[in-house]
Amino acid sequence: MPFIRTQKLVYNDAGKIVSGSAAIVDVSYVASAEKYKSKQTVRERLGKVIEMYGKRRGLFQSPTRGLVIYDADTDSFSDQVTRDELDALREKENARVKDDVTTGETERKNEVKTAAEQIGDNEKHLNAVSDIFPESDVHTVFGDTYLLIEIMKKTGIWKVISEVFTNTADKQRILCHILHCLLRDGSKISCEDFVAKSFAVYCVSDIPLHSLKSDTRYFTVMGEDTTKIDFFTSYVKFIREQNETFGSACYVDSTPLPNAIDSPFNALCSHGLDATSVQMRLAMVLDESTLYPVWYDIIPGNILDISTLTTVTKDVEISLDIKLNSYTLDAGYASKELIQNFEMQKEGEPIPEKRYLVRMPAKKGFPHKELYNEMKDFFWKPKYCFLRNGHAYFGKDVRKTVFDKEVQCYVFVDKYNALKGHTKYMSDHPEEYEQFSFKEQAWQQVKYGYFVLMGNYNRTPAQMLDDYFGRTHIECFFKNTKEYLKLLPLCKWKDNTVRGKILSDVIVAIVKQKMMQLRKNTTLSMSSVLGKCQSLMCIRDKKTNKVFVEKPNRQVRECYENFGIPVPQEIDLNSYIRQLYEA
Repeated sequence: MPFIRTQKLVYNDAGKIVSGSAAIVDVSYVASAEKYKSKQTVRERLGKVIEMYGKRRGLFQSPTRGLVIYDADTDSFSDQVTRDELDALREKENARVKDDVTTGETERKNEVKTAAEQIGDNEKHLNAVSDIFPESDVHTVFGDTYLLIEIMKKTGIWKVISEVFTNTADKQRILCHILHCLLRDGSKISCEDFVAKSFAVYCVSDIPLHSLKSDTRYFTVMGEDTTKIDFFTSYVKFIREQNETFGSACYVDSTPLPNAIDSPFNALCSHGLDATSVQMRLAMVLDESTLYPVWYDIIPGNILDISTLTTVTKDVEISLDIKLNSYTLDAGYASKELIQNFEMQKEGEPIPEKRYLVRMPAKKGFPHKELYNEMKDFFWKPKYCFLRNGHAYFGKDVRKTVFDKEVQCYVFVDKYNALKGHTKYMSDHPEEYEQFSFKEQAWQQVKYGYFVLMGNYNRTPAQMLDDYFGRTHIECFFKNTKEYLKLLPLCKWKDNTVRGKILSDVIVAIVKQKMMQLRKNTTLSMSSVLGKCQSLMCIRDKKTNKVFVEKPNRQVRECYENFGIPVPQEIDLNSYIRQLYEA
């Protein structure tokens, strides 16, 4: 059974704790040569001791959980204590002290203190406790934070978040993490420091800022499966009000997440990496028309086949009541099971409702090199040439039997990449290239631009290439999530907190897409917009609790106009905060 170990407790004249720390210690018994001996292990630091209620229960300022009450008898934590709850604690404690003095039960040094003296001591102690929620600076950065909050409100995504997270403290936490992830713009500033210097500090009075630095509570709540389902249910409903076909045709792909955590989905594998490592995989489903995430899942790192596709599809159907009918996939999903799971479009009939498009891998069982030999005489004929994204392509389709199933194959050569790769290889390996036969040299001419797509429906090669190019959006999503939002590296996390961080980053990525689609001038980069807006400052009047905004310069006004949001001159914080969290 655990117990609370306290260290260096210091009491004031009123018998209240003014300093000291504590930790949760587990006791276990181990066999030795003579007898059983107890072994004590520190499970978790509780941080600063605020109050102790006996020896097995107390109020602590935890470095990871914030202000919480821990009970060793039940081995459980309370919900985080907010500023309002501290005020209620003050009133309750003062009432108890007054009652004790009235009945003559409170004694100190054989003397009964007056109620006024006891309440005065208690006020000093509880005021010290309230310092956990320090007063924010008067002068803070306004422009970027206020702009992003208003964009979330205008696009409706904040309403979705508010429907899922009904607790005000939870809303404040997710607001802080969204603002930090998007507005830090690649810097290493902590969430705690970022919020402290921004307009957001006026809007999050119910949470201790220090708890944002290592927000275990937040990521644990986000890691719950119910949180993920609740968010996507509300989010999909919101998107479908604007687009009824949302989620019917999707891009599906996965990306490796190398890590050192204790997760049942970890496996030793090398998908997408130069070297083998321990990793899990993030499988993402992206809607083709809106490019918004439909669903995501964590899958074992060494499994990437039709079973993954089936699992993700079932998850979407059961959890969100969405039926996926169209898949655009990477080569890793190409398999015998995938091909045999779809019916080929018949001659003269419409495109089947359930369809797939996948890149053909260059491995056993697939006619990758065979198609090259069949098509090489057509590569340079103008009839089969077309332009896409500034590149000249060869494209020709042919029907083949793969794993005893008819599939439509589309053979392509990106002539720009083929020439570039061929030239580089000749420059880097001149002697080796000279030893090649004419057949091998001919293959080198197209090797770096040659690829084949497979599908179960008929379209022109140019149309199929357009369909497949849409899959690059999911690659951009992965890049933004892993690099811009700093999803990786996943180190020193538990499985549920990793899941919580992934959900948090997916939500931030959705907010970022909403922000980019709302802007009128698409030539302005996000970094440019946010950087310009940071110059706009504000001043808070503590007496009236109003924020007065400085006069914006021309660049800031243009950035706000770009999103159709006016720059306010002053804000009544009481009214603004009430509207923000009641949305």
